[in-house]
Amino acid sequence: MKTCPQCQASLADDAAFCTNCGAPVNASPQPENNIQSYQPQPEQQAAPSAPVAPAAPAVSQYDHTDEFSEEEVHDNKIFALSIYALSFIGIIIALLAKSSDNSAYLRFHIKQMLSILITQVLIGFATGVLCWTCIVPIAGGGLLAFLYIVQIICFINVCRNKSIEPLLVRKLGFLK
Repeated sequence: MKTCPQCQASLADDAAFCTNCGAPVNASPQPENNIQSYQPQPEQQAAPSAPVAPAAPAVSQYDHTDEFSEEEVHDNKIFALSIYALSFIGIIIALLAKSSDNSAYLRFHIKQMLSILITQVLIGFATGVLCWTCIVPIAGGGLLAFLYIVQIICFINVCRNKSIEPLLVRKLGFLK
């Protein structure tokens, strides 16, 4: 039988650790003088470096705000707002009122609203065709509600002078 070098408890001959105190059991006990204590190393001071310029804010690939001049945005903001507020009628008003202007800002918002309208029509058509099922009308109604919320977000973005492609619609490749 072995004896624990720490607590003097009796141990089995094949024991590697003491069952009483958990100390390792070796053939020869190690004196405590050999235990090295942890000495934290003094931190080295880094050489002062040149000041780092703050990184430019990340711009989303769907944000087209910088593509339009402030003057163009100011001149066409009411028509862009009417596009999202009045849907199809707003698109017609914007096209008729600014047909000679050929504004890229207005074209961007007309294209975005047309994408939303096409998606709404497709969802409405699929919901109408599959109305005999239970889940499709519920899912279709949820998606249409989501698209109306996206339309409200687009309206708010125009109010904030932002030109950002709408959620969900930007992921649909056939509407590009």
